[in-house]
Amino acid sequence: MKRWRAGRHDGMLASFDRESSTMLRQTLLCLLLAAPLGGGIAQATGTGHDSPGREDALSPAQADLPPAVPRPVLPDGQTWTTPPQQPELSAAWMLGAEKDLGTYVLRVRLGAGGRIPVHAHPDERVTTVLSGTLHVGFGTIFDETRMVAIPTGAVYVVPADQPHYLLARDGDVEYQESGFGPTGSEFGRH
Repeated sequence: MKRWRAGRHDGMLASFDRESSTMLRQTLLCLLLAAPLGGGIAQATGTGHDSPGREDALSPAQADLPPAVPRPVLPDGQTWTTPPQQPELSAAWMLGAEKDLGTYVLRVRLGAGGRIPVHAHPDERVTTVLSGTLHVGFGTIFDETRMVAIPTGAVYVVPADQPHYLLARDGDVEYQESGFGPTGSEFGRH
């Protein structure tokens, strides 16, 4: 087996065969990736926090806390707004808000024939079409001949500051945009 010498670590020289070195690197990578989980892997495998005599064992107060559970955010429980000049458009912040720092999710309903004129956002947005077919165009002029049909279930990305426009040509459309805020929409200056 071919051996090689690793560099100094804490003042010691270490020798490893290539297989051991690869295993060590993979283990260290797993530990580095798992570190932000705060011991979640150890808990899931039955080691770590629930091991008796460990310094990081749960206190009696922590042990009485209920386990974390997912909290669904339903669209009907949100505040939907409709701009006065666009009655076919309504939107609700599912997570976050326009001016907040952090992840946001915006749900949008666009009625049949509804248009959203040329606009841009300061951040990149990932959009998922939840129902219907959304027609999307990039550019500074609303041009239906240059639009792309985005069907139900599809995802597309609008880069930051990219002028774009939308149309619910074939019927009602519901879609969801996500990104990292603060965000906003700038109309007409492109």
